[in-house]
Amino acid sequence: MKIGITGGIGCGKSTVLEYFQELGLDCLSSDAVAQELIVKDLHVISAIKEKFGRLVLGDDELVDRSRLAELVFRDPEALSWLESLLHPLVRERWLDFISTDHGRLVFVEIPLLFEKKLEKHFDFIVCITSTELMADSRLIGKRLTKQSIQQRRKLQLPNSVKIKHSDFVIDNNGSIEFLKLQINRLFNTLESLKAS
Repeated sequence: MKIGITGGIGCGKSTVLEYFQELGLDCLSSDAVAQELIVKDLHVISAIKEKFGRLVLGDDELVDRSRLAELVFRDPEALSWLESLLHPLVRERWLDFISTDHGRLVFVEIPLLFEKKLEKHFDFIVCITSTELMADSRLIGKRLTKQSIQQRRKLQLPNSVKIKHSDFVIDNNGSIEFLKLQINRLFNTLESLKAS
């Protein structure tokens, strides 16, 4: 059974995915794949350096992900170029991942799942949600500025739309214990659906 995980920026998608991993389930983060490509894939690194030059390089001459993000989220054309470079490679990776027989539940986290119309690849979609205030607090803790958060949020569908189109919703406004309780309930529900 293939499960897509999505939600707004700062809502805790990665935290939920990590907990599913702790439960022994097979999980893949499309964000993690994209980050890995930017720092390890020679073709991707070369293309980024050629496109943006020293603007996105750190002192070690490697692509600095935070500088790259800052640049592309300010410039729609640059973002579109980067997405056209990364998205086909990321998509290939998660398609390969879900096509493998895992024998049980398999989870893929894709922030832009609805925006890119990818829901047809999954049996169920889970939306992770929280208030903008809570999400902003988490993101500022990761050293994102208010302006950067707003720029990124504008590129995503509102959480209300994602919730409407999802099969399950996890509310990440409370404690980690409350979050884990919801994840465990969802896991049990999905297991029973798979068995039926």
